[in-house]
Amino acid sequence: MSIDSIGITKLMNKNIIVAEQNLNIIEVSRIMSNNNIGCVVIVDDLNTLKPIGIITERDIVRTIGMLQPHQLIVPIREHMSHPLITLSSSATVSDAIKLMYEKKIRRVIILENNKLAGILTDKDIFRTLVENKELLSTVITSNLPIPENQIKDEISHLWFFNTFIE
Repeated sequence: MSIDSIGITKLMNKNIIVAEQNLNIIEVSRIMSNNNIGCVVIVDDLNTLKPIGIITERDIVRTIGMLQPHQLIVPIREHMSHPLITLSSSATVSDAIKLMYEKKIRRVIILENNKLAGILTDKDIFRTLVENKELLSTVITSNLPIPENQIKDEISHLWFFNTFIE
């Protein structure tokens, strides 16, 4: 078994919390707090659920850091990250790792037939690697565009953070 043979649908979270693009940062922050999550997928509207962006804790911190109170009430579409970076539900874990590395992101939205199907995070991948030591060795020896020492450093960091900090 290798990361090239595992489909992302096995790891992705299908229980996605979404918000409409016309909500403000306070309302979206409340959704994140109430659901104990680090991001919300922004959709065009709740009927079609077409994903158009994502808002993360980092986006909210940046906005609040601007110290411009009027920014708290503008529609979330003004603060979300877009265009949305997505993968097809037929992609593999290897595809996800490559995309996350190249785009410098920690979350990727998964689409099936252009509809929201799930979300995959770096923590989802890490959890799977830690639970399956055989997979961990395939990541290190794989032909990912990530230097081997960087992979080891990232895995060590994630392991430490997830073991002792959270």
